[in-house]
This record gives sequence, C-alpha cells and structure tokens, in this order.
Amino acid sequence: MRSHLSTTWVFWLLVIKNASSFSSRTKNFVPIIACKSTSEVCKAIDVYVNADDRVLELGAQLSDISTNLCQAVGPAGNAVLVDVKRKDATSGRSKGRDTTPFLGTSPESENSSANFVDRVEYHELDQFDQWRELTKGKQSYQVLILDVGSMIGGDLYLSALSLAYEFIGNQEHLPRAIIVKSKVLNNLARRIVHSQRLLDGTIKLPKKDELDTFPNPIIVPCVGVNDYRKTIPILLEQGDEVIEIGSHYGSTTTILHDAVKAEEDGFCVGVDIGEKIIAAAKERYPHVQFEVADAWDTLQLLKLKPPGASLGYDAVYADIGGLSGAHGLLESLALIDAISRALEPRVITIKSLCMKRLASQLIPCSSVKRRSFEMLNRV
Repeated sequence: MRSHLSTTWVFWLLVIKNASSFSSRTKNFVPIIACKSTSEVCKAIDVYVNADDRVLELGAQLSDISTNLCQAVGPAGNAVLVDVKRKDATSGRSKGRDTTPFLGTSPESENSSANFVDRVEYHELDQFDQWRELTKGKQSYQVLILDVGSMIGGDLYLSALSLAYEFIGNQEHLPRAIIVKSKVLNNLARRIVHSQRLLDGTIKLPKKDELDTFPNPIIVPCVGVNDYRKTIPILLEQGDEVIEIGSHYGSTTTILHDAVKAEEDGFCVGVDIGEKIIAAAKERYPHVQFEVADAWDTLQLLKLKPPGASLGYDAVYADIGGLSGAHGLLESLALIDAISRALEPRVITIKSLCMKRLASQLIPCSSVKRRSFEMLNRV
C-alpha cells in the first residue's frame, strides 16, 4: 500500500512542478478561494472578477456560475467556458443545460437580455488534459474558476490544488484569484490556522467543549522551531495525550511532556524513524517516552498508547524532514489526512513552510467580505 501511495504522490509532484517557479519568482501569492456551493462561487465572482477581465471557467455547466461570470466581465470582457464532452448529453450533469444565452443557438437569443455570445468562448474537450492548451501562448487570465466535481469527477482536493498551481505557473502575469468549488477544500480552508495569527491573538481557537461546532482537526503550520514551540501553551492542556512525529533528539518532546503533565494524568511520546536518534533521545531524557516509528504507519502510532488507554491522541506535533521546507505540500497534506483519520486529534501542528504558505493562500469563501485596494486594482 505504501509503495502505491508513494507512486501517486510522485505523479502529483510532477503535475505541480510549475508551482516551484511561481513561488520563486514572486513574493506575492494568488488567493485560492474555496467555495462549498454554487452560491458561494457566485459570491466570489462578485468580489474578484472585474469588468473587462478574461476569466477561465473549467467545468462550466452553463448555469448560474457561468451566467454570473458573463455578467461580471461585461461586454468588453472574455469568459472562456470549458467542459469535457459527455458520452450521453442528456444524462446527469448535462441534462437540462440551456446553451442558448452562451452559444446563441436560437433566433430568440439574439434579442434576449441574457445574451452573452459577444463575450463567450466555449470549448468542449475530448480529454481533460487538453485544458492546458487554453493557457499556453495566449493572453493571460485574471481569474480561474474551477468546479472540481464537474471537471475532474469527484471532490478531489489534491487534484484541484495541483491544477491551480499549474495554472498559475502557466500565466505570464499573476492571476488575481483562483475560485474553486470543492466542499473538501472548503473544509480544509476552515481548519488551517496561520501560526502567526494564533500567536499574536488575532485568532482564538474554540475550547474543548466547543469543538463539536468546529471542523476537526485544526491544522497549525509553523516555520522555525521557536514558533513551533510557542504554540504548545496555547494548544495543549494538562491531561492531554500528545505525540510528536519526528522528535529528533527530543528537545521539543520534553516540552510537550511537561505541558501535558505526562507523569500525572497526561501522555506524551516522541517518535522518529532513526534508531540512533531515538537511542540518543532516551539517553538525554530518560523520563520521557521515545519510540522508533514510521510517520506513515498510523496503526503503529496507535499501538504506542498504554494498554487500556483510549484510542487516538488529543494533539499531534510533526517535524519531519522533507516536509518542513518550501516543497512537499502534497506529501504534507497526505500525511495530515492519514493522521486525521487514524489518530483523530483535535489539533495537528506541523513545521512546514509550504503548509504555512498554504495557510496564507487558501481562504474559505465565508471569510471573503470585501476586496482590498490591492485586489481591486490588480490587472
């Protein structure tokens, strides 16, 4: 199973290789607006799409989203609507589709107030991968709108992020925003918390008894060991059960051990894949539990709990080589997903630059209230 997953991650890393050049050539970032419904996509269009814009909609259903987009770009703008050909044009997503306002397929459409023929390019692709041809060697787009389920099939949020980064990398000029319709990505956007906002008090996390109304687990990406450790008194309480994955020589694990009062009613264990590293940690801090374990072997991580203990952990801290830098976003998300399902923590703190960048970039539509001056005036 692990070898199969590794092959999948390598594939997606190749898909998003353009994201590396994007991040290296600019300090700015393109906001990715995660929407859970059609109405939220329409709200995001109202916020981020200007008159005269050129906008690409992937997974265009020629319905409310396409209509709002065409109205937003105006007669001088350009809405490039793209979908994949369906074998049965009358089934499922294509059923009841009215192409008249967009393609002008009837005489009545010429006199209709909802006639968008003057601003629409419509493409039905034989294969999904052909969307790339619409972004190469052409005028740049100001906004991308992506309906994950419609274009890709299924709410595949890793695929959506991969496509978004590749789109950004293909543009000569940075787009203003990426608008994605994905319930899974929206859920992630609501759970990921920028560590700086947590540390400066801008964001207040819910208490334990309030977590039922908050999507779990909360994800806190950090950069640098100082911020990583500063989150401990904010996120942990006495009696918590915590595991540090990638404990190295045990310095942070010892702080976690003391924070949860592991020698009283809490539990703390540090794990690392290196046997020599764990041996050194045990010698340095004999009062703290350290074990050799693989981050991806979540069953093994569960078995580290003492007999009779409850399943799972309250908190997970992760400091894993290869995930802490600017790259490794998909591996980080895959690990977080595996940990979330198996260990069921209320919070995951991960030392990762790429995840911290994502925390700045990924925005739930519910948080979008108004455009900043910079956004309104970007081309």
